[in-house]
Amino acid sequence: MADAAMGSGIAQCRLARVLVVVLVLLTAALALTWSHHKLMSQDEMYAFQTYSVPTVGKLVQVQRTWPISLDPLLYPLLAHAGMKAFGAGPFALRLPALLGFLLMQVCLFFFVRNMAGERAGLLAAAFPALTATLYYSIEGRPYGLMLGLYALALLSWQAATREAGNRHRGWALAGLTAAIAATINAHYFGILLLVPVCAAEGFRTLQRRRIDWPVVVAIAVGMGSFVATWPFLKAANEFRKNYYNSGSVNHHDITRAYRWMFDDSARMHVSGQRLWMVVLVLFAVWLVRGCARQILKCEVRIPAAEWVLLITLAALPFFGYFLAKFVTHMIEVRYVLGTMVGISAMVGIVVSPRLRRNGVFAAVISMLFVCILGLGVLRIYVEQKSTSVELASMVQPAEVKAALDANPDGRLYVQDMGAFEEDHTYEPDADVRARMTLVYSRAEELRWNRHDTMALTAMHMQHFTGLPIVAYEDLRTQPGEHVFLLFHTGWDWTDQAFAADGARVRPVGKAMAGDVAGMGFFRPETIANAKKTMGGDVAAVGFR
Repeated sequence: MADAAMGSGIAQCRLARVLVVVLVLLTAALALTWSHHKLMSQDEMYAFQTYSVPTVGKLVQVQRTWPISLDPLLYPLLAHAGMKAFGAGPFALRLPALLGFLLMQVCLFFFVRNMAGERAGLLAAAFPALTATLYYSIEGRPYGLMLGLYALALLSWQAATREAGNRHRGWALAGLTAAIAATINAHYFGILLLVPVCAAEGFRTLQRRRIDWPVVVAIAVGMGSFVATWPFLKAANEFRKNYYNSGSVNHHDITRAYRWMFDDSARMHVSGQRLWMVVLVLFAVWLVRGCARQILKCEVRIPAAEWVLLITLAALPFFGYFLAKFVTHMIEVRYVLGTMVGISAMVGIVVSPRLRRNGVFAAVISMLFVCILGLGVLRIYVEQKSTSVELASMVQPAEVKAALDANPDGRLYVQDMGAFEEDHTYEPDADVRARMTLVYSRAEELRWNRHDTMALTAMHMQHFTGLPIVAYEDLRTQPGEHVFLLFHTGWDWTDQAFAADGARVRPVGKAMAGDVAGMGFFRPETIANAKKTMGGDVAAVGFR
């Protein structure tokens, strides 16, 4: 009987480990397929232009002097190495993010297994693939990597605190130091990892009534790596004074962070958003109630310090809000994405007592895998459709081509940075793509939009990208007509600037989801002479 029970337990453990491997492979397959159909985002293009420079030395110089991708050096180095190995393209750019997401799944499995068993570990590892965080496995930015580093830090701290005196403890301590250092050097908000780790170790110290010096030293050494970010932080601080969302921090950032980890419901109808918020609130109530029950009834025996680690990590959006409110004065919800690691672990722990029954385990895991596959296929389908529509919108109408061919200047000017990046990269007509020129003006952007983020980015790009970029102040002094691609959004200040400068607008047609128009300006000396002649103010109403 005992031998049979032992054999059954071993078989169950093997099954859970096999399913983790299947889960990781399934996640990788879905992410790679999704990535294949996804166009690079604006921020990814900034990253790509930076990380694809010829040498590491040039990469360091750009990040220290003219950054347009405002991150510390770790992700740029990893992506640069990937481009050297696999070629400069979206795959290499996104590879570190995908590997980070897969690392999170593996670390979550072992972390939760140590607390609630392998079945719970499998559930915790699978849960993030159901949520919106899967998107960051195909986004060539540091956030997918940070998810893996957060999970590695948790697992390393757990191993280091549970294996006192064990000969393998040195590896756990080294892993803890490396995970903290890497997180801090992956993103400036990575410093928030220290909140749950230090809170848990502080609680453990009070419990033991003595300091575990090897663990404290490992944390301190990892924390000291923040020094390596200073040169890049100093360069990025140029954007801080007039950053596009500076000073917009408010308590809604906390709720938005939790909501966007599961799904961006902003595109839903208002009634759909309300229903989704009800679902999220019910999920939060269930999770809090389940964790409270585990803590009080001890159905699963977990050290109190590990509960402090998880609870503090799950509350990371609150700490991110305070950091933004009093230090950085800006935040994006993705900066606190590591919260998902804590929430996923909690989900596995709360459900773990029910997973002991074979029927329940089979039903739950089967449903999880079906949902992951179904949602993954749906995401790929939606992305494929979106990409097809986007590329179709870039086909130039005949009247636009004719206007460009007839124009002596021959350029197609674009002020909207996001539109320029996307259209200049994916425009199917090589001739039109070669004509596209980015227009910037720090003064006009500050005047109309109250920030200079796009202008600074354009000015930095001039130093190393080789893209056609021109200052608006230079362009408006040139005679003749200039063809502009206009977008009437909060990012595009051209409507206001043209009106203020008295430019005459000649509509040409529509292209690339914008309006194409010919623009002409009075020469400054023409306006000055007119004022002297007429003795009053003159508004430009035509081309000269």
